Amino acid sequence: MDIGTAFSKPFSNITNLIIGIILSIIPFINIITIPGYMLRIANRTMNKKNELPGFDNFGELVVESIKAIVVLIVYVIIYAIISAILGFIPYIGGALVVIWSIIFAFIAIAGMMTLAETKSIGAALNIPEVFGKAKSAKFIVAVIIGAIIAAVIMLIILVIVGAIFGASMLPVIMAAAAGGTVGPEVIMGLMGTLVGVGIIAGVIAIVVGYILDVFFVTIVAESFK
Repeated sequence: MDIGTAFSKPFSNITNLIIGIILSIIPFINIITIPGYMLRIANRTMNKKNELPGFDNFGELVVESIKAIVVLIVYVIIYAIISAILGFIPYIGGALVVIWSIIFAFIAIAGMMTLAETKSIGAALNIPEVFGKAKSAKFIVAVIIGAIIAAVIMLIILVIVGAIFGASMLPVIMAAAAGGTVGPEVIMGLMGTLVGVGIIAGVIAIVVGYILDVFFVTIVAESFK
């Protein structure tokens, strides 16, 4: 597991990074391209190709995205059925659902990695085979470490954005604390600031989220073969 390589992957080709971020913002287009692109990243990583891949062969991206969606739907159905069955077990049903949810997360990720490796829906839905890969210690550690790192980075970003948002509220808070009157011009200025901060925060969240997706896919794919 090479965390450094996983971190550097998104920035190995800035043009492809920007294209990916733009596509991830556009409704519907993101659904039919980004899942397939993440599978492409995983496949290239498994084959020791560390540069961020391009968006050539667009039709293939759409096909692979549809495959990913089909696999995900089947997995969600399986998860829902088993969760419903476990939930009816008296006293321990809730605990069993929690345990099953954790196990399912690893199986689902392994299923997607299998799809990336084989490009076969059948292979990705071969649950016994996928489970055998999901229980690999190397894979489990990679998923946990990748998820923790991504979550910590996103939390830091959210704290920073929250601090900026809070700072933009200071004029009103200070005026209210002093017992003063907040004029219309202050309110209008504050509203404009809040809208601006909201837009910036949304853009930051999309960009960071996309970069972290590439990071997570890379670090997990490295451990899969």
